[in-house]
Amino acid sequence: MSADLWAGAEVQVATLASYLDQHADVQLSAVLFNDGPLAGELRRVGVPVAVIDERRHHSLQILMALVRFLRLHPQDVVHTHRNKDNVIGALAARLAGVPCVIRTVHGRAEPMSGWARTKYRAYEALDGIALRHVANRIIAVSRSVAESLESAGCAGTPVIQIPNGIDLGKLRRVRVREQVRQELGVGAGVPLIGTVGRLSPVKGHVHFLRAAALILEREAGARFLIVGDGPLRSQLVAEAERLGVDGACVFTGCRADVPDLVGALDIFVLPSLDEGIPMALLEAMALGKPAVATAVGGIPEILTDRVTGLLVIPENARALADACLDLVRDPALAHAIGTRAMSLVERTFSHERNGQAVVELYRAVTAERMPLATQAVARA
Repeated sequence: MSADLWAGAEVQVATLASYLDQHADVQLSAVLFNDGPLAGELRRVGVPVAVIDERRHHSLQILMALVRFLRLHPQDVVHTHRNKDNVIGALAARLAGVPCVIRTVHGRAEPMSGWARTKYRAYEALDGIALRHVANRIIAVSRSVAESLESAGCAGTPVIQIPNGIDLGKLRRVRVREQVRQELGVGAGVPLIGTVGRLSPVKGHVHFLRAAALILEREAGARFLIVGDGPLRSQLVAEAERLGVDGACVFTGCRADVPDLVGALDIFVLPSLDEGIPMALLEAMALGKPAVATAVGGIPEILTDRVTGLLVIPENARALADACLDLVRDPALAHAIGTRAMSLVERTFSHERNGQAVVELYRAVTAERMPLATQAVARA
């Protein structure tokens, strides 16, 4: 994986790796193109990590280094996660004689411009070729992702839907709600509405800020929490000032205590313009928070409107504000939604369920590539 960010896909890779590393019949190693938060998290759980730094090597050098790694450390499966990773990883796997390639598609790319967009388009085209002709299976994290893959012409490669999962055992709150709210300068009875995510266009934070302005017209004491960092931070801070909501907003930046921050919220909001299966939403639901989210991508596959969350149309600040106000003014509804959401995540979106599905897929693809005589010995 490129691992140049700490976003939902990276969180899911780390979560899956923590499960696989404990699985008796899986020997796991990671090759990353950046030494950052994901590398640190993988090392923390005991996964061997090799870094081929893309800042010091061009794509051909990365490819050849990866081929050498795979020849020195023979693998049964190469599992890739983004389009650049898949292009290089799939080609390296074939050159090194690795029999199986699996690719997880986590969602659509963020909007880009200029040279970054040109490079992405090139890798996207090559990724499509690799998906059709090299990958043994494609994992789609949601039904909407699977449908987009099929419409893009990847029907020749089997697409398996495996939704993301979270490690419920690690999602622990260290501090009580009152301590966190005191740190944030938010009183005990003040409605606190927040979101967690990378500050990038696809996450729709600008609509959250516009909704905040509308909420303050009817709930003057409300406060708003924006957890995360990214390329739009300065623009979003300026937009909050322009809207006159900067005094009611707290931009925390990246934090290690996200469960504590989410635990202090009354309402979790996800105003995204597109999503696969968002990890931040799953984590908020697991913490029992009632969520308001846009009905995009895989989100309607998680949330049932007014049962496990409130769904709103994207890019509509009024709808977002009205849904939040409904929950602020009906604590019984908010509590019931939060309780049902927690139960849903525990049943359906655990990292054990996700990890076991991936292990079964590894077994299936390796069995297909195994010689018949070897299969007979393995069964015996």
